[in-house]
This record gives sequence, structure tokens and C-alpha cells, in this order.
Amino acid sequence: MRGMRGWWMTVGLWVAGGVAAAAPDKLPCPSPLRIAFNDVASPPVLNGQGAAFADPPGWQVEATRDALRRLGCTADLQRLPSRRMSASLRAGQVDFALLYGVTPERLKSYVFPMDAQNRPDAAWAPAFARLVLFARTSVSRPATWDGRTLPAGWTVGAVAGSVHEDLVRERGWPLDALPSVDHGAQMLLHGRFQLLLASRESLSAEMREQVVEWGVASRQPFFAPASPAFAAQYPEWTRAFWQELCRATRRQEPEARPVDCGVVPPPLAVGR
Repeated sequence: MRGMRGWWMTVGLWVAGGVAAAAPDKLPCPSPLRIAFNDVASPPVLNGQGAAFADPPGWQVEATRDALRRLGCTADLQRLPSRRMSASLRAGQVDFALLYGVTPERLKSYVFPMDAQNRPDAAWAPAFARLVLFARTSVSRPATWDGRTLPAGWTVGAVAGSVHEDLVRERGWPLDALPSVDHGAQMLLHGRFQLLLASRESLSAEMREQVVEWGVASRQPFFAPASPAFAAQYPEWTRAFWQELCRATRRQEPEARPVDCGVVPPPLAVGR
């Protein structure tokens, strides 16, 4: 039964052994198996807009298909609006969703690979995103900027409920919470705030031509969390999928996974 009691027992086993404990080959395939992706394009991560997958679909989808092939399984791959995808994962209507940064609320709602210290295990994160501060092209970065101190009165836009918002609050920057990164880029260009915190991959090529980078604020791991119900019913397969997805991303997009799976990348120098 996909129950919370079983999930908590499973989490205890993952904490003790970690994701690195290899699952047996050729595990029985879960059925149904549903994996969700956002319906907004973010090339080259995810191509095409709306419910259908583009050709090519982007490395996020290709890595998922590669991982499934190596596990000998098939899945229903879906594209959903962001809020619906999150709600569906929470409710167990989809079994995995790509890609999510870690926030306290998401840790309560979804299942992530955890390390021996009961922290999200960045050694098995399939991808890392550089969170960048963007400004309008008319705004020049001070030559002595330390990566943290902003000019007086400046505000940073970041998507509400995301790792971006958490980082802005952690740095003590004045925040303008946004409904989506698409809205944020347009608001930045219209001068609603002075800086936008977003990953490079989330801005279209056209939008990146209209802004300048102030620098990298952080490198954050991104995961394919599982629904609690699925992880409780299929703990070994969940671990195996996380491992294969990490390795597939490393093969196909090494810039997204800058070191081998099982290794945590070193921290970035802030502001570079």
C-alpha cells in the first residue's frame, strides 16, 4: 500500500544507506509509471511549448528516456503547467517530476535522495543550476562588487516558493516575489526591479540578449523528486531511477552535471 508509514520506514533506510547503495539489476518495472516535465520551454534543457514534446525534446527528456531504457522500463511522459505538476506530484498523480530545487516546503511534500546526514544528497543530483543575477543592459556592475552587497534601494526579483526566493532571503536582499520567471524577465526589462535572480537555462536566448549578468550568486542541485506514495511502494526502483538519471545526464550534458555521480561539486566563488 502506498502509505505514509511505509514511506517513513523507507526514508530511514535511505538515510542509513544513502542513494549510493546500488539496487539490483532488472528490478520489476512499476506500473503505472508517470514522469512529469514543465510545459514551458527552456532550451536546451527542455524544448517546445505546451503539452507536446518537441523534436528534439531537450536533454532533460533525453536523459530520462536513457535512464528508463537502462532500467528496461517505459513511462508515460507528460508536460504540465508548473503549479499543476507540483500538485500532481504531491497527490501521487505523477510519480516523478523534473527538475526541482530543494526548499523546506518541498522536503515536506516530495521525496528526495537523502545523504547520511538526512540532507538532500547532492552527490546524486542529476543537474546543477547556476543562479545568476541579471540586470538590464543599461545597468553596469560595479568593478568592486563583492557578490553580496547591493546598492541602496535596489530590489531583486525571484520566483515565489523557489530556491531563488530562499537565496534572496538568505542574503538579506529586498525581494519582489514573482509568479514565474517569464513574468520576471519582462518585469526586469520594464524596470519594476533592478536585478532578477534566475538560472541561465530558464531565460530564452532572445531574453539573454537583452540583459547582462552581474555574476553567479550560487550553484544549486536540482533533482527529480518522487511522490511519497510511489517512493513508499517502490523504494529500490526509486533509488535505481535516481542513479540512472544522474548518470544519463552526466553522459549527455556534462556541463549540467559537472562531476561524476556520487561526487558533490565544489562550491562556486560567489560573483563569478
